[in-house]
Amino acid sequence: MCAIFNTHDNMIKNNIKFRAFLIGLTLWSCSVHAQNMVSMSSLHPEADTISAGKKELAIRYPDLRQFGVSFNHFGYSDFDAKLNDRDFAHGKIRTERISTFFNSPAIKWKSNSLSASIYYTYTSTELKEITNRLPDQELAALTTDKSTFDLALNYSRSATIFNRPIIYSLVARGITDGLNDFRRFNLNGSFNLPLKKTENTTFSVGLLVLIDPSSPIPVEPIINYYHKFTSSGLELIVDLPNGINVKKGVAKNAWFKVGSNQRSYTTFYDHHNTFLDGKVSYNTIELNSGAAFEYLFAENMMLTLGGRFSSFLSAKLFKDGENYSDASLRSDNKGAPYLTIGLSLLTF
Repeated sequence: MCAIFNTHDNMIKNNIKFRAFLIGLTLWSCSVHAQNMVSMSSLHPEADTISAGKKELAIRYPDLRQFGVSFNHFGYSDFDAKLNDRDFAHGKIRTERISTFFNSPAIKWKSNSLSASIYYTYTSTELKEITNRLPDQELAALTTDKSTFDLALNYSRSATIFNRPIIYSLVARGITDGLNDFRRFNLNGSFNLPLKKTENTTFSVGLLVLIDPSSPIPVEPIINYYHKFTSSGLELIVDLPNGINVKKGVAKNAWFKVGSNQRSYTTFYDHHNTFLDGKVSYNTIELNSGAAFEYLFAENMMLTLGGRFSSFLSAKLFKDGENYSDASLRSDNKGAPYLTIGLSLLTF
């Protein structure tokens, strides 16, 4: 009997350790990632790292859907800003964001695949209750409405190395606040190595190289792990550097999921004052944790409703020529709750 209890206790301890390990991986990956949208290479349907159809993949991974639009409403949170490592200003910040994306169908030839992704983000930011701490520089209360356009070209190639499949990918991205010129160009390269593929479990690893001045580090790992527990119907989806989620079907074409996911966003400004003169970009890395409900209707339309808590892992403002390590203005933004509603299209 004691042996049975000891075995049960060990299983519980191992399960807790495993969950802590996964959460730690998410937090570590989020803290070093600074892209508007992570390279799609680890999730690209052409990679064929998961034994599932395209529709099932799109249900499992929202970034693979053909079109999506979402509205996010955040509550107020406190911020403390530093200018050139000096205490600059304190106040409250609130954000509303509308995000849309479109993934084109892939053009395929032999072992190659080429597709395009277009992202549009509308961001409304309000600053209030400002307390300035430097006598010669002043941050005023304001409300701004900004649009950001992001075009990405995704190329992937399937091959073999040492008799094992491998997927190479290259993503070129241009980001702008208008239709006339691009404010930033980024380049991502990656490879993905599938290690396991069964009916209920898949596992692959890879490496992502980032050529981006707003990225904290130039290289980070890719980890994709999926497992469906047949007894409970729970699905564990580890998709780093994007996040970790647990999903459960609650009715026909309806799912409930909880997890943590990271995104980063760029907003461009033109400022001419005593401390910022010229074009600047405001970059945030956000970890969003909470629950969401998804309902599939009309065969290929997905409705998403969620309530989450957003933690700011990084908030920096870059002048032209600056990178992540020498950003002029850095802000410590406290977390805030937010509500999200989204509609997406699965069809490929």
